[in-house]
Amino acid sequence: MKGLPALLALPFALIGAAQAQTAENSDQLIARWTASDTTCRNPAASAVDAVGACEQRDTLAKVLALAGFCHASAAGRSGPAWTRCAARGQPEATRAVAQFQRMGGVFALSARLNGGTQVYFIVDSGAATVQIPEEAAEEMKRNGALTDADFMGQRRFILADGRTMQQRVFRLRTLQIGDRTMENVLATMGAPRSRALLGQSFLRRLNWWKIDNVRNAIEFEFTGAF
Repeated sequence: MKGLPALLALPFALIGAAQAQTAENSDQLIARWTASDTTCRNPAASAVDAVGACEQRDTLAKVLALAGFCHASAAGRSGPAWTRCAARGQPEATRAVAQFQRMGGVFALSARLNGGTQVYFIVDSGAATVQIPEEAAEEMKRNGALTDADFMGQRRFILADGRTMQQRVFRLRTLQIGDRTMENVLATMGAPRSRALLGQSFLRRLNWWKIDNVRNAIEFEFTGAF
């Protein structure tokens, strides 16, 4: 898929360059975050542009947070999107918790795709992308929640046993877990009746995430990403 490998590699290349510039170019980084946020939220942007902009925005958010900046929406205040933090770190309001459910002998996380279709994800940090089974994608297509404009071609993936496979790549306009919604998430279509996997195209956009085995839940933190 033309442009897709570069899109996927962008966050990792960007973070090194951005970290080197943060101390002296914070205004420039905030301007880049603002431009990326605008494209990310633009419903007229192409699938490739929207996914790439959202990934870039969330990477820049991490760099700004590391540099001691706080995002206005996270702190529940109006004014500039980013300002120097008055206190250490991000406030608790940026964190969220979602409960797992036991499904067929495994623990799964309920989610809604594009505002309607419900799936139960297995959290898989080894998966490069969010993967949903073919029937879930077909349901969204029938409902008009997934259109041709959301598809981004095909990509070859290497499996854990060394085999390769081709999968269709598309963007989820929204992926909601609990009361939190992430926009423009890169996803792949799995085989019929396959497991839905919550992979790195979602997880890497978070500040951090962890599994709480006491409360049987996932906890995660974000910076202006939801």
